[in-house]
Amino acid sequence: AGAETVKRAVQLDAASRFQESLVCYQEGIDLLLQAVKATTDEAKKHHYRQKISEFTFLLDGKYHKQIRIEENATGFGYEKLFHEYLTEMVSEVWVEDPYIRQVHQASRYLLYNFLRFCEMLVKGPCKVKTIHLLTSYDKVSVS
Repeated sequence: AGAETVKRAVQLDAASRFQESLVCYQEGIDLLLQAVKATTDEAKKHHYRQKISEFTFLLDGKYHKQIRIEENATGFGYEKLFHEYLTEMVSEVWVEDPYIRQVHQASRYLLYNFLRFCEMLVKGPCKVKTIHLLTSYDKVSVS
């Protein structure tokens, strides 16, 4: 399944559908990593590791870590989720959230969460000078 997912990623990459291809690469690599852990056959482990290495090379540094958080799970604060990325070298952060400006009750919590995230950045070991928030545009009605 992992190899098939990565083949799909290559097709998407060739079609310039980069965001979708990145997700497929990541899922394929994750599936292959699970296969490495599950098998006791050393030849298969070697084959899976070789494929993982090849696919990671194809990503050319675009691979990112995916963390799956189950519904109602606890213990996933911002510090725990982002600590490995927030080194002293980080000076600028980009956040993309198209829903933060939506007019409904949940948007209040989104803004609150964004505020907590920003506070964590400022208090952390990183030297963040700029935080960018990319969101959706307001729809303007013309009469």
